[in-house]
Amino acid sequence: MIRCTDIIKVYEDKITNYKVAALRGLDLHIKEGELVSVIGPSGAGKTTLIKILAGIELPTSGQISVNGQRYDNLLEFERREFRFHNLGLINQFISDNLFSNLSVKQNLMIPKKMFYLPKEKAKKEVEEIAKLLNLRHVYNNTVGKLSGGEAMRLSMGVALAKDPLILLADEPTGQLDTKNTQDLIDAMRQVNLAYGKTIVVVTHDIRFRTIFEKSFIIRDGRLAGISRDMERDELEFLMHSSDINRSYMDASNFVRVPDDVKSTVAIKDVVEFDTHPSRKLGLFWNPEVISRDKIYEIISNPAKESEEKLEQISFKDVEHLLSRAFIPPAKKKKLIKIKNVIKGYHSQAGYNEVIKNMSLDFHEGDFVFISGPSGVGKTTLLNMIAGLIKPNEGVVNVMDYPISEENEREVSAFRLANIAYVSQHNNLFDPIMVHENFLIPSIFSDKEFDVEYSDSIAKECHIVHRLNAYPYELSEGEKQRAALASALSRKTKIILTDEPTANLDTELARHIIDLLMDIVRINKATVITCSHDLTLLRPGFRHLQMLDGKISKDTRITKENLEKIVKDYLLIQENNK
Repeated sequence: MIRCTDIIKVYEDKITNYKVAALRGLDLHIKEGELVSVIGPSGAGKTTLIKILAGIELPTSGQISVNGQRYDNLLEFERREFRFHNLGLINQFISDNLFSNLSVKQNLMIPKKMFYLPKEKAKKEVEEIAKLLNLRHVYNNTVGKLSGGEAMRLSMGVALAKDPLILLADEPTGQLDTKNTQDLIDAMRQVNLAYGKTIVVVTHDIRFRTIFEKSFIIRDGRLAGISRDMERDELEFLMHSSDINRSYMDASNFVRVPDDVKSTVAIKDVVEFDTHPSRKLGLFWNPEVISRDKIYEIISNPAKESEEKLEQISFKDVEHLLSRAFIPPAKKKKLIKIKNVIKGYHSQAGYNEVIKNMSLDFHEGDFVFISGPSGVGKTTLLNMIAGLIKPNEGVVNVMDYPISEENEREVSAFRLANIAYVSQHNNLFDPIMVHENFLIPSIFSDKEFDVEYSDSIAKECHIVHRLNAYPYELSEGEKQRAALASALSRKTKIILTDEPTANLDTELARHIIDLLMDIVRINKATVITCSHDLTLLRPGFRHLQMLDGKISKDTRITKENLEKIVKDYLLIQENNK
């Protein structure tokens, strides 16, 4: 169905002639009817891959065929025509998939109308899709009244309504909590089973490694491994080996040694290979660290060592989260005051109250982490604090400034001087380069732009290598890091972040949280972040849990309760044997 052979994609900055290779000889083979994930860290080439699979971009070299059609040989209008009839695209941002002012039914009907399907047949097929994706109870609701999970399932339904051969999903769970993520995964399985569609999910979410029957793992623009269900050898250490430790040998004989393997077995600069006389088994090791006799001894009796290894791995995900604590402010000076706030929206389907009579204070120098299911009002709360929207009732005061009552022009000036807001959608200006985006706030304010500080923030956000690129040339993860670096460079007293790590791999996400903690300490700033990822919590954070437009819990995180929260979130068992 989909075959990529030695795909290389090089981007070139026409001004600096600087070239960046996003894909470096990628091989990929997906069979008809397969449900697969393509997993990789930020900058691995995931976004580039999905653009090439969709025919939006062409590879610099290599071959790609979709359903037997050589995609790389087609002209642009031919690729557009092929995409229209054969591919269903699901973008990570709901606004790119749906018409917000239309109902669920109307959104699902649009593809049917585009193909001039008879009205009764279209109606029947749309109802079947809505039932399959558990959307019948919100059939007549507008998109604005849907939860994040419902809206993403609707996005998949709209893509499916075209009756395409292939569904391509780009980070579909990046903005979803655990429950809605699982609901979407279940929906994908149902669609795959009911319609036999080939579904490709491109994501950084490592949980997808074990969810589908096959997962392609890409690193540095190459296929680094394939994780799938398969028969195991009788040896105990192979019976319990991790799928993530499988690597793939591409057409150029390139094999990437997985990080866990390299660190575990002390592989350094020198590697020695040997093969069994049967030619069915090969081994590699560092001859400076271990002898052939020792290797034979380990392979002959590996059970005890493998059990010890599993014991260590079971605690690995929790241990590093407890390594650094946040120190809450000693003096609880109120910085933000929210009193009796109500916020709701009117639509064709009626009135939807998102924030319900909320009273809440935030203190100077604190790190506040807001969690809760998609659609409970987390983003609405941040938008009111930033003065982007006003409550229907109640008052919001920020630094003794009545931000909910002043006019838009004055609020904009106040926000520019005091609040940095990183929303789910990056707020970069495409016509200018990334480093020029950093300068924009200083142009409209009295603050002098601190070049040295800005460069250090860009380095910490791992975006310094893309400062001379244009935003549209960046991957989604790079855009998110650039937007975050731009906001943090302003040295504001209040930093609001909405799902700041949604497009980042686990390692980068934790690094960004460390950076935010440093900024609170160095600049005496206050951070309020919304996220569904509870692995980002740290001891000392103030944790607000939202449910149905209200604060259901308000606690200070300790090492003891964090361990329980993370274990529950990651479904880690106490005894992993």
